[in-house]
Amino acid sequence: MTQENRSGRPQGRPPEGDSRLSRTEAQLSGPFLLFFVSAVIWLLAASILGVIAALQQGSLAGGLFRGCEILTYGHVAAAQRNLFVYGWGFNAFFALNLWLLSQLGRFELRNGWLATLGGAVWNVALTYGVVQIFAGNQTGFGLLEFPREVGPVLAVAFLLAGFWPIVAFARRPTGHTFASQWFVVGASFAFPLTYLLAQLLVLWQPASGVVQAIAHSWFVSNLLLLWFGASALAAVYYFLPKVLGRTISAYYLAPVGFWTFFLFASWTGPSALIGAPVPLWLQSVGVVAGAMLMVPVIITAINFHGTLSSEGGWSRAWNDTTLRFVSFGAVAFTLFGVLNAIFGFRGTNAVVRFTSFAAGQEQLLTYAFATMVLFGSAYFVLPRLTGSLWPSAKLVHVHFWATALGAVASVVALLVGGFESGKQLADASVSFQQVAKAGAAWNVALTVSAVLLLVGHVAFALNAFGMILKSSAPASAGRHD
Repeated sequence: MTQENRSGRPQGRPPEGDSRLSRTEAQLSGPFLLFFVSAVIWLLAASILGVIAALQQGSLAGGLFRGCEILTYGHVAAAQRNLFVYGWGFNAFFALNLWLLSQLGRFELRNGWLATLGGAVWNVALTYGVVQIFAGNQTGFGLLEFPREVGPVLAVAFLLAGFWPIVAFARRPTGHTFASQWFVVGASFAFPLTYLLAQLLVLWQPASGVVQAIAHSWFVSNLLLLWFGASALAAVYYFLPKVLGRTISAYYLAPVGFWTFFLFASWTGPSALIGAPVPLWLQSVGVVAGAMLMVPVIITAINFHGTLSSEGGWSRAWNDTTLRFVSFGAVAFTLFGVLNAIFGFRGTNAVVRFTSFAAGQEQLLTYAFATMVLFGSAYFVLPRLTGSLWPSAKLVHVHFWATALGAVASVVALLVGGFESGKQLADASVSFQQVAKAGAAWNVALTVSAVLLLVGHVAFALNAFGMILKSSAPASAGRHD
């Protein structure tokens, strides 16, 4: 029995059985590994901060961090979120998006030093921004906490590191395109535009009145949906048919899913301002956009779950390391879309407003969906680029179960805990002290989930760095596809 056929064992060789690098992969292996190693380092740092933040939020920490001004909850929580989003998420998607479009377009990255330079500048600017957060120099706007001088540097770094998928798409040898290419190109265009506009309207030339809050909510929804969401959808559209060896179910619906996703996702931001002093018509735009987002969610569900449901696809997905993570993410995205539509309406939103429910939705999108898909993608791509097997199958299992259980625990604690807190806050007979006491159990669950995620991330990092260090594939070697 070969390694690829064993239940739950990591995939150590390309599906075609050739361990040599293709010419396209040989050209991008250097930038890819830079992005990937940086992403994993930031993920570990964010995980440690996540444990500290969970301990501070609950009652388990006691006075452990009480005397340390740097490690106050406001500093730790802001730094953790930014490291996870800009450190882990962006670096990982820089690597994956470039690899996907290089493979699909047979693009050879001949100026890889530009991408490497962009990655270096991105991570240096990120380090500076996090240091400023711990020093107390943050703006107070979520995911825009870095001092405003960091923004232009990150924008330039993105153009150097994250714009190559568009070049690969423009230089594809044929006119035929795939769904993965659409989503990556859309994400690569959407982020720099929204980020620069948000920097201008929120930090550099702050808009007057409520326009600043509207611009900020619009940016956050676009960042999470049109960068994280779209990039992860591109990966699912690639790896499901690639590993299963079959076409996507009802693939003719994919163009509709793509256009409706980018049309409606970009307008969901105002729904986060329901109840705020902003025009009602603008709030309604966000509500309608959130409801209409169910169209691409249903289409992707038909594409993904339909593909997995035929010919024993779920069984094969469970026995394949890449598909196990990717399938987990596909289910999480469908659940996110349903919850986003239901709790986007004014009546249901009033129940969960000012609770942890919104954080649970974000965790469902950015971790249970996007991050799990990134993990599955790494198990497919890294063996191809390094020419090595994963050092430890046990660490693969530890990684999956720790991250899966941690993700489920955190999402359930945030969603269910937030819903229960919302119902109690709406009850005038329940005091705020009673609400806080009832939420203490959920804080314990969040602490346990943070520890589980840290364990899973350490297992993944040990395995990945072990593979990279023992890599036997020369970066300059190449075979013609």
